[in-house]
Amino acid sequence: MFVSIHIPKCAGTSFRHILQEQCGNRLWLNYGTIFVRSQARRDLVPSDAAWIHGHFFADAFDDLFPDRRLLTWVRHPVERVVSNYHHFLRSPDMRDDCCRALYERRLSLPEFARLDWMRNEASRYLTEKPVSDFAFVGVSERFDDSLRIFEWRFMPGARLASRVDNTNPERRGPGYKLAPEVVSQILELNATDLALYDEAVVRLNGELAEFEACVA
Repeated sequence: MFVSIHIPKCAGTSFRHILQEQCGNRLWLNYGTIFVRSQARRDLVPSDAAWIHGHFFADAFDDLFPDRRLLTWVRHPVERVVSNYHHFLRSPDMRDDCCRALYERRLSLPEFARLDWMRNEASRYLTEKPVSDFAFVGVSERFDDSLRIFEWRFMPGARLASRVDNTNPERRGPGYKLAPEVVSQILELNATDLALYDEAVVRLNGELAEFEACVA
């Protein structure tokens, strides 16, 4: 069983569409059925599923599938927080506590970043599992490089096509332009996620070097 954790605003929608194209009925999209480990029941998972993808904690299926292989994507924490902020402004979801707080309290970006759930969100979703526990960790800013490694490891010969889905249509350039003090504030609030991201980048660089050596 492959278990893919979709951390919000970390290329999970693009990756989901790739999995849908490649896995068909073997993919179960788990958005809202099982979120935490205590909710997991075998009868909730389709019997023909070989891949699970969605918003849930990384340990949600540890008991059901102890031999599962974990996959996820991460993003620089500043970009992730800012993207989440603009996503809620663009597409409000009042079922979400952070979105309600944004609108009810008319939060600025720095105020939104200080909400508990926005702090180190990636680490929270991954339940503090180390990067080494994951069979694959993509880096959203380097989507094509990461996708190349995913194809090499798990779908050789598939010729996976890059995608860019669910992005901010008003953003210009590869990153958000922010005042230095705002960047510093967000980084201070997300030190754990920054360490996780940096480790994922180092791992990706090593995998790319290994890949290039194999195909040379």
